[in-house]
Amino acid sequence: MSNHKKEYLIETFESGPMDNMIYLIVDVETKNCAIVDPAWDLNEIYKYIEKYNLKLTKILLTHSHNDHVNALDEILKNYDLPIHINTHEKKFWGKKYNNYEINYGGDTISLGKSELKSIHSPGHTPGSTCYLIDNKLIAGDTLFVFGCGRCDLHGGNPEDMFKTLNHMKFDLGEDTLILPGHNYSIRKTSTMKDEILYNPFFHFKKLEDFVKYRMITHDKTRSSPYGPMPKS
Repeated sequence: MSNHKKEYLIETFESGPMDNMIYLIVDVETKNCAIVDPAWDLNEIYKYIEKYNLKLTKILLTHSHNDHVNALDEILKNYDLPIHINTHEKKFWGKKYNNYEINYGGDTISLGKSELKSIHSPGHTPGSTCYLIDNKLIAGDTLFVFGCGRCDLHGGNPEDMFKTLNHMKFDLGEDTLILPGHNYSIRKTSTMKDEILYNPFFHFKKLEDFVKYRMITHDKTRSSPYGPMPKS
């Protein structure tokens, strides 16, 4: 955290047996920060917060699967923080907390003097949400580098995923930096331009072809670490 000329920073921490990518968004001037998907071992994140005298003020959830929230109760024992979650995900999850901050997709979330936008991105779960700050997209399990989230787990829907990815393809700029929820690829980040070119899930024009590939063909023919797959 050496460049204090930036308005905000996004620090990445890899944790857990499923190669989760946990993000800490820091508003440089106020030192307010938000943690995205707190899970597994958070010791390095706590050390980072202490080292730079940061103030943890928000929890942002991309979705509610256990591998993305299993350290949530631990954090809440030590910090009194709001949990930002999509309205559909709150209903899907069914977990009772009294500190929810509900977003609906398209909401602006303030962090100090920085602003994030929530993007409802169903497919992996009904209320999956990405968080956009400038041209950086914290994508959760919606979009991986050269992959996308599974749709055969609880709450998954391949038809919704097809629609979500098509919205991303046309709504996000090519220079958008993709920050995925897991380190499943040969590299940790990507750009929307490279995803459109090399991510096979962007190569389907027909819904039925996408659904067949996501639900049947993909896992039989392709395994991580995911590499680029140019259009044939």
